[in-house]
Amino acid sequence: MCSDRERVLHSGRRLLLAGNTVDAECGVWAEARCLVAAELDEESELRAFTRSGSSAFLVAPLLRTVVLPEGRRIVVGRVRVSVKAQGRTTMETRVDVVVQAVWAENCGWHQETELTDGLAEMLFAALASPSHRVPEEPEARVVVMAKAFAEGSRNELTRIRGIRYELERRIADLLAQRRTTTLRTVLAEVVELSMAVSRARDQAREADRDRLYLWLWCGDKREPPEATVHEAALRHCRAMDAELADEDARLHALLSGLSTLAVAQDGEAQQRFNLVAAAVAAGLGLPALILALYGADAVLPLDSWTSAWRALLPIGGTTLLAVLLALRKVPGRVSSRHYVTAVVAVLALVAILFVAGALAPTP
Repeated sequence: MCSDRERVLHSGRRLLLAGNTVDAECGVWAEARCLVAAELDEESELRAFTRSGSSAFLVAPLLRTVVLPEGRRIVVGRVRVSVKAQGRTTMETRVDVVVQAVWAENCGWHQETELTDGLAEMLFAALASPSHRVPEEPEARVVVMAKAFAEGSRNELTRIRGIRYELERRIADLLAQRRTTTLRTVLAEVVELSMAVSRARDQAREADRDRLYLWLWCGDKREPPEATVHEAALRHCRAMDAELADEDARLHALLSGLSTLAVAQDGEAQQRFNLVAAAVAAGLGLPALILALYGADAVLPLDSWTSAWRALLPIGGTTLLAVLLALRKVPGRVSSRHYVTAVVAVLALVAILFVAGALAPTP
């Protein structure tokens, strides 16, 4: 059973915390479910514990980076671990992976609203690490598994840091004009990654504050089962919170720098436009002034090549020279593509003037 606010994406029996080792003593078989939570509040875990009917129940923060065919995904949420005794010798172990938010890499980092079918399987596979030897005693089993999942979430910070390095590399390429990506796109991705980091930090902080929700079933016991392991799980949550706070600060500093750069780029773009517009105006204005002073009756209409080149060559040559000189002075890096574009634009302008002159009435 699950809440109306939570939807089951996938379920099945899985081997978790086995790692990639051949140690048969590592790992545990559990009934695993992947849930999508529309909303998580202060009563969510109390409702989940009540519905489970388990004798031991803990909640660890979830942060995983999984790889799907269409790209990577950053998954944020929590992992509920519960054990329900069934007689004296058997028990049921259940692991609920509660997905709160997912960020997708394809088409730039952005938060997904519809989850793909393969996400649940990849999450279950990600919960195989780190490998742990899981005890048989119910309360100790829950504590050890919760500690392992918290440790795995903390380990994912290496991948999150790697994604930030990739964004910084793209920004450096953008500044050096080695990429054609727009600055607005990179700004949006930094904001999205900052949102993912903040969500994951919220989960770590809440897990530490509520001591992995030990109070739901441990009550007023002075010493919880596997107290040293439980304390290690809390240390992982605190370390995860601190490291995510550092990542968040770096992303905000990066965002602030990019915002300043965006303003500077807007100023450069305006300056570039003004310079090119002034060059075009000068290139067109000087021949127009000459024609106005001496008259254009001798060459109009442009019904022959002789009259056409005599009228348009000064205009086209002067305009092209002015635009090329402007390109030499514009701020930023100018490539050969800009020069080709300038030549094509001047030729198009001359062609328009030629058509207009050919259609002019005979004086």
